[in-house]
Parts: sequence; C-alpha cells; structure tokens
Amino acid sequence: MKPHRSASPALALARTRLAFGVLAFSVSLVVLTVKLVDLGTLTRDRPPPTEKAVSEHPVERGDIVDRNGRLLATSVVSRALVAWPPQIDDVEAAAEQLSGALPWLSFEEARQRLSLKQKFVFVARRLTPRDQKAVLDLGLPGIGLESEDLRIYPHGQLTAHVVGRTKPSDGGPVGNAGAERRFNAILSDPTQSVQLSIDIRVQHVLREELARAVEHFSAIGGAGLATDIRTGEVLAMVSLPDFDPNRQAKTGEEYANRASLLVAEMGSTFKLLTLATALDRGVSRLTSRFDASAPIKAFGHRIGDYRGQNRVLSAAEVVVHSSNIGAARMAEKIGAETFKEVLDGLGLLSRPALELPEVGHPIVPRPWRPLTTMTVGFGHGLSVSPLQTASAIGALANDGVAVPVTLLRRSNPAPARRVFSSETSDKMRWMMRQVVLRGSGSRADNDAYPVGGKTGTAEKVVNGRYDRNKRLSSFVGVFPIGNPRYAIFVMLDEPKALKETYGFATAAWNAVPVAGAVIPRIGSMLGVPVAGPDSDAWMRRIVPDRLLDRLFKDEEA
Repeated sequence: MKPHRSASPALALARTRLAFGVLAFSVSLVVLTVKLVDLGTLTRDRPPPTEKAVSEHPVERGDIVDRNGRLLATSVVSRALVAWPPQIDDVEAAAEQLSGALPWLSFEEARQRLSLKQKFVFVARRLTPRDQKAVLDLGLPGIGLESEDLRIYPHGQLTAHVVGRTKPSDGGPVGNAGAERRFNAILSDPTQSVQLSIDIRVQHVLREELARAVEHFSAIGGAGLATDIRTGEVLAMVSLPDFDPNRQAKTGEEYANRASLLVAEMGSTFKLLTLATALDRGVSRLTSRFDASAPIKAFGHRIGDYRGQNRVLSAAEVVVHSSNIGAARMAEKIGAETFKEVLDGLGLLSRPALELPEVGHPIVPRPWRPLTTMTVGFGHGLSVSPLQTASAIGALANDGVAVPVTLLRRSNPAPARRVFSSETSDKMRWMMRQVVLRGSGSRADNDAYPVGGKTGTAEKVVNGRYDRNKRLSSFVGVFPIGNPRYAIFVMLDEPKALKETYGFATAAWNAVPVAGAVIPRIGSMLGVPVAGPDSDAWMRRIVPDRLLDRLFKDEEA
C-alpha cells in the first residue's frame, strides 16, 4: 500500500520547528555563558563603565635594541592595584588590610591613596602574580586590578642615560628622558623599534672600569665614551652616578648625563687641536720653537705652566710636556679668526645634533678677545661637552675628517667634512702616540692595541672663580693609533689625591689608567687585530728617528 501523501508536509514542518528551537536554545546558552563569565571574572578587575579611567587594552610600545639586537627596553602587560574611593566605606580598614596583604605597601601610603577625592586612583603598580592573588582574596569593595603596559629595562642602570625612561599616562608609558623621549613618536607604535649604535658589551666594560675609578678616587661623578671615529657611532656612553630606569624615583642634577649634557673647560686635551691648526695652516712645524721659559703676562692675566720646563720648547714638546705657555703663544700666532674657523668645523662652537634631549650647548665667549684665543689654546675659556671633545680628537686621527656623532646604528656612510689634511692627521697621530710613550698618557698603553691620546686637567669654575681643589680630569685616546678606528674618552669629576698617587689628582694618575684598563678589554670585542712586534714602525714614515733629537731635548718626561 502506498504511503499517505499528506504526512510529508507535516513531518517537514515538525523538523523545521525543532531545528529553530535547538538553535534558539543554543544561542541563549552562549549569551548566558558569556554574561556569567563577564560578571564573575571580568568586572571585578575593571572600573565601572561610567568611571573607566584607563584602557582595557594597554597601549604597547616598541622595543629599543643595541647594535647587535640585544634588548635595551621592551614592554610587557602588567597589573596595577586600583581603587574607586567613593565605593570604599572604611578607608582605614581597607588600607590596613591592603598593607597586610602587600608587605611592601605601607599603611600610610595606602591610606593616602584611598583618601583621594577622585573617582578612580592607582594605588600601586607592577604587582606580581602572588600580589594579585593576595588582593583578590581580600574581596574588598572598591578595590580591584587593572591591566597596563609596563616598560622594562633589562640592563637597569647600565644604559640609564642613553635609553632614558618613561612615565605612566592614561594612554600608556610616555618617554620623558633619553632615547625614550627622543623617539617617543616612533616607539608609540608597537610595530616599530629603534636600534641604537650602543654595544652593550662595550657599555658594560666602560661602566665597570669607570665606576671602580669613581669609587677609588672618591670622585663625585664621571663620564665615559667610546666612539667609532669612521662612522660617528657612539658605542658606549656612561655617566655616573646613574639610576635604575625600572624605578620611577626622582633624580636630581647629580644624575644628569655628564657625557653629553655637561659643558666645561676640557683643559689640555685642546692642545692637540691647537697644534693641529698650527700645522695645517702653516703657522708652525713640529720643530718650531716657542719660548716657555717664563710665564706670560697679558691683558692683566698671568699664564703659567703646571710643571714647567722653563725653557724654549719645540712644538712637539709643547704638547708632550703640556705647556700652557707654549700653547698660548702658538694660538696667538694662529689668530682668532682662523682658530675659530677650525673649532667651528670640528663642531665645538655649536650644539651637537645627537639624538638625545640631554645635549649641552657649548659656552662660547662673546666677545672673543685676544686673551680668549690664547687661553682656548690650552683648553680654558671655551666650555664644551665630553662628547664634543671625543668627536673632535677623533677627527684628528680620522685622516682629518669629522663625522657627525650619532646614537643610531648607521647602515650608510654619514655626511662628513674635511677639517685637516691627511698630512696633518698623520703628524697628529704621531704626536698623540708620543704623549703616551713620553708624556702623561703612559698608563693608557698596552701591547695589544697601541694607543695615542692626550690628558686634560682643568680647575672647575665655582662662583666665577677657579677652584684649585675641584678638578675635571680627563683623557681622550684613539686606538689602534697605527690604523685608527676607535676613540675613548674618560673623565672623573673632582677625583681626590691618594697616597699611591703621591698626592696628585691629575688625569695621568686617575683618568688615564681607566682607559688603560678599558681598551684591552674591548679591543677583542670589536675585532681589532692584535698588534705585531713592531707596531710603531709607521711612525718612522711620519717623523724619521734622526729628527727626534731636534724635537725632544728632555727625554726624562
């Protein structure tokens, strides 16, 4: 018997109704589940919709890395302890329970935050998972947790002045110092990153040795730089005392970046620039003579030598014996306009275009008087930063070519300008090597990476007068001096004399040994070939041995 035809439409209708019922039930179940999860877990951590004070989704920030890709700054999602004061009935009791659950949070601090006349406040940041559980277990009304973007600095104090730090804001961390501030617009995009020229390995060595010297000589601070003189890249920049950017503690002037922000008279390091200008402009030869037998009395001032030779000196001896008298006479022969032109070409009369907010403006005498030319010749009267000094001396050794300094890793050649001829550069490399072999830079020398450089010890100006008991001692060197590639600058701020230094607090006894300790350690890191047995043979091409007797009368220095 054939089936009844009217049963098929009825069955189809029943199936359709059943399908819609199942679908409706399923949708209702999903919605109910979401609501229950939201009510049970999410709203506890969020501000009420009408009082929302921070974003549910923290704004991330791009990374900062060193030249080899090592992290210097990165962002992670953290949890903060937050409160809605209007919802708290008993502030004293809530503060007591919070300080009990979080031993590092004092009762007074918690009470002060919970008592603020605001709808929403942050009580504490950077809670660990254990801290978070302790807060949630209290179940206090008006108290909760909030996700936020947290900035982490893996190396802490090591890169503090270069990388800088951030400050919290409703939109996430905002840079307020160092590279964080300078590149804030780029770093605000989490898909972007900034690669610095810093080599964290070199940074570590320089800071370690500088910190050891600051402590040993009871200095109030110090600064150190390592640069690639061919590319202008800053490989290390250290300033002491420093700070931990992972903590938001306030810092005073003593924590300023001495390497780039401090401007001061750099003393006898400038004698290299004076001699280079004199040689390059035909004012002097290495064998030229300058009378340093007696102090100069000019324009109501007296110019004397620290440890004078009290005789006529060759131009080479003026630098090796660091004669203020000889350098002043040499600068006088150069003339103000020529000297200023060269100093300007070296970037010493204007603010360096370094990618940091903390960069000092040089203090250039105005008007520039005849006496100014003489004093600048031996490093007084013009205040510049350690960064500028290292860059200028680096140009002397870099075939006379000045390359702008940078804190960014360079992939393309930088715009450069020739300041001195190749011949002058060769003579100045020879001269810097002589200072290490014969003069005050001897404690910077080592067998593996021959060094050339110059010391500088300048009295600090306090209340408009020079204070003989407060000095900036510095050394700027280049290595390997036979094939120059890197410059290093070391400065100690107010180092003290010790018994082992025979009562001296000059650069030869404190700043120079720091460079002497740093260079052998970083040379291998940077891939510098170890010197051979006759590493100074190149100097005979510049100045034959037969001329040495004409250049140096006193070999005891």
